[in-house]
Amino acid sequence: MKHHIALLSVVCLLQMAVPAHSLFAQDLSEDLPFFHQQAQEYQRWLDKSGLGNALAVKEIKLLKNGSELELHLRLRPSNLDSAIGLWKQTKADFLATNKQPLEEKLFRVFIHKMEIPPANGNVQIYVFDKTGNYIPCFYVPIWEENGVVQSEETIGECKDKPIEIRFKPQPIRQTIKGKTTFVERQLTTDEVFDTILSFLRSRYGRTECHDRYPEIVEELRTETMLKVSVTDLCRVVLTDEQNSLWCKGVESLGWKCNDVRRERLEFEFFYPGNTKSLTGKLTGKFGSGVYRPRKSGYMDMEPDFEDYLDAFNLKLHQELKVWLERN
Repeated sequence: MKHHIALLSVVCLLQMAVPAHSLFAQDLSEDLPFFHQQAQEYQRWLDKSGLGNALAVKEIKLLKNGSELELHLRLRPSNLDSAIGLWKQTKADFLATNKQPLEEKLFRVFIHKMEIPPANGNVQIYVFDKTGNYIPCFYVPIWEENGVVQSEETIGECKDKPIEIRFKPQPIRQTIKGKTTFVERQLTTDEVFDTILSFLRSRYGRTECHDRYPEIVEELRTETMLKVSVTDLCRVVLTDEQNSLWCKGVESLGWKCNDVRRERLEFEFFYPGNTKSLTGKLTGKFGSGVYRPRKSGYMDMEPDFEDYLDAFNLKLHQELKVWLERN
């Protein structure tokens, strides 16, 4: 009996010391209405502190397992250069005035207002163009690790090729009492990402080039983003690559030989779900044709092969759009 009383006392103390919304943070899904309300409070704090001139709340969302809450902020300028300049200036001004990094303040206020443990939340900052599409050249995630707020910046010139595809999926055909109608269809994030992987495997999973063994790897998949790499390609982007004179000599003797540059494609797709717009970026790289280099051994195709990458990106847009609409 004493043990039961002691346990009950501990539970009561925990309930008084920890807000109800953060007591059992493993599953936050039941508190989603509260989080949406607090997102408005977060925006009021941004405006009151003067940060609202630069930053605005884009959305608040839970990951699938309901254990991690994400706050997505957007920089107000839709021009990438303007957004980068404003971000850097805002950070410098905040640090000079508050003696604290802006990223840390954004995260701490988020955790406080949402009433969740630091381990169960993160803040992400993006830039969106005038049409509302995500610009992949800017990305700042903020989280806490071992009691210290961490952040990484993907900021700079966009040397990668942008992917912007608007598509219209096949409508759903319905027949009710002999009358046929077509209902507009929206694709989920998983449907789009699975379709993209199917497309990449179909297009680049095999090659007729000797001694090339393409490998398609799903590097990362989140609620809104898919990263994929395709390695050990041959004449996909650099379509007019030729073997060396030595290799051609070997071929003239009846042996197979292939020493054209190896190619590596890195894709990052961004799709928020139930829309008709897919965005992202494409990075093209090349490596030795004599041996298979490690990931770090590949070099960017930009700027030497920009024309080739532009032509490939245009073809990718056309073919992937058809593939998505046939899904």
